[in-house]
This record gives sequence, C-alpha cells and structure tokens, in this order.
Amino acid sequence: MSHPGDPDAARLLRAYQAQEQRFVERRFPLEFAPEVPAIRELYSQAKGFRWNPETDIPWDRFEPVRYAKEAREAARRTWSRRAWGVYPGLMESTALLIRFCLESGTLGMDTKLFLSFRPAEEAKHLEVCHLLAERLGGYEPDPGEAGLARASNHPFAQAALDADVPVEAYIAALGALDDQLDLNLYLSHLQQARDEVVRTALRLIAGDRQRHVAFAWTFLGSRVPGLDARGRASVVATVHDLLGQVILAGYRNTWLLPAGSREPWLAAEEETARQGLGASTVAQERSVLRATVAQVRERLAAWRLALPRVTHPELGTL
Repeated sequence: MSHPGDPDAARLLRAYQAQEQRFVERRFPLEFAPEVPAIRELYSQAKGFRWNPETDIPWDRFEPVRYAKEAREAARRTWSRRAWGVYPGLMESTALLIRFCLESGTLGMDTKLFLSFRPAEEAKHLEVCHLLAERLGGYEPDPGEAGLARASNHPFAQAALDADVPVEAYIAALGALDDQLDLNLYLSHLQQARDEVVRTALRLIAGDRQRHVAFAWTFLGSRVPGLDARGRASVVATVHDLLGQVILAGYRNTWLLPAGSREPWLAAEEETARQGLGASTVAQERSVLRATVAQVRERLAAWRLALPRVTHPELGTL
C-alpha cells in the first residue's frame, strides 16, 4: 500500500489531477443537429439493423455431430481465439465514447450517438463466438501460453483515454487499420465457410463491422483535413506503430505469432478452414493482410499522409 509521502503515489495523484483538468464535461447548449450527416446516417442504420445472437442465428439447424471430433476440436479453438480478439472492442468503444463526451463538450453528437451502439454490437459478436465454441465442444477461456496471451492483450482502452494521442490518430489506427483488417478477414472467412449456420453468424458480424469501418473513415474524412502538422504526424506514427508492433506480431493472424506460440492454434485454424467452419487458410489471410495494408496506405495518401513501409522477416516489406 502506498503511503502519503510515497513519490509514486504523489506522481499518480498528479496524473489523475491532470487528466481531470483535461476532461471537463461541458453539456450546454445540448445540440442534436447533425454535424456530419454521413455519421448520423450510420447511426440510423445501426438503429434499424438489430439482431439477436440467440434468435437470429438458426442454432436448431447447427449439427456439430456431422463433423469429426478433430474438426469440432479445431473449430472450438478457432472460435475461442476469435472471442479474445472481439472482447477488447467492448472496452475500446466505451472508453472512446467517454473521451468524446468529456473532451468535445457539445460537439460531435453524431459520433457520440454512433458510439453508443457500438459496445452492444461488440457484445453480440463476443456472444456469437462463445455460442459457437460451446456448441463445438466448449469455449476455451485462456490461451494457456504466455506468448499468445501477450499478443492478444493490449491496453487499447487506456490508449483511447490518453489525451496526448489525438483522437484522430487513435481512430486511424484502431478503426481504419485494425477494424478494416478484421472486416476483410471476416469476409474471407465467410467466402470460405460452407456451414449454413456459421455463414449466418459471419454475415451478421461482418454487417456490423462494415458500419464500424465506415464510421472510422468518415470520421477521419471530417477531421484529418483540419489537423495541424503535429496531429497529422501523430496519425501516421500511431498507425505505423499499431501495424508493426501489434498487427504484425500476431494480434489478428495466428501465423504471425512467434513460432513457439502458434501451435496448436494454427493447426486448428487450418482444419477449421478445411471443414468450412469459419476460417481462412494462411495463404488466404496473407493475401488479405497485404491487400488491407495497401488499402489503408492508399486511403491515407488521399489526405497526403504517407504511411512508411514496414519490414517483416516472413512477409518482407509491406
């Protein structure tokens, strides 16, 4: 326990006080007129496209017994790992909404309304992953391996509340890059999936993900042109860091994990893809990753933001 004279406790207290001074709620005048109509439209779409993981996926037609025990075990592991990648969205979205509410005063109502829906959508995606894993033999709650645990666990929610990182930089990294990659991977998994119930689950998740990605790019389009040189540099640096230190370290793609952390998860994904239960092969994911990085780089370039190349020992230069 820290004592009153403890320098670490004093430093922590000063940090909290500084944060309080930066994030002061300003409520009035409380305006509802759209500022970015495209984001308001995405909010309207989220209101209209509501689905229930328990009732809108035909679970009564899901027959795991059709598949061999090895296939069920593989898919169980695959969907468990996918749940670990979905869970942070609950915290990220909530933290980002808090930041907007405290930092922007009465501005940004479109963004706040849209973000109010996103945690609930992330919760549904997490529930779908859990339900599939359970029906395939049981959800795996822990990686059981330190390397995979580290690659799956990043302080994104804390980053969303870091006032030293412009909110545009955060959304560029987590929304425009990571969400775009996640969406593109889901679309690849959907293309490969053959099981009717799994296809329904993937399609519903991908529908939400498309809105999340559209929000990120629309938000950036409304804010990046007004950034000063420091803000623009922060956007590029944050995206570059996430790509090199998180994405290429195996956060989304198991085959990018350190060699000692890949098994048995990589073998499970390969079998899941082979059985059409909601995964892609390594070759397919490599293609998705390269295309996504090129896509993000091209879109950033439209705002004269040059994303530096990244070198990876297995992928070469991206």
